[in-house]
Amino acid sequence: MENIPHLSTLSEVHRLIGYDRVGRDVLYAVARRYGVKLGKRYLFPRRVVEALLEGRLDELEPNKNPAGAGGER
Repeated sequence: MENIPHLSTLSEVHRLIGYDRVGRDVLYAVARRYGVKLGKRYLFPRRVVEALLEGRLDELEPNKNPAGAGGER
């Protein structure tokens, strides 16, 4: 996956994943949550594109109570 740029446009990600596999609405939702907005354009960081391709988008969610980070007593 070295050929994925540091930032990709929605169109580039859509082409990479496949037009028949994911719709634009889904990609816009992912972009709003995990992407970078520059002006009117959403860009996808490489780690987000890799997570989409590998089916591990849930790993990008921050862990609300990581092990060993305090928590309940």
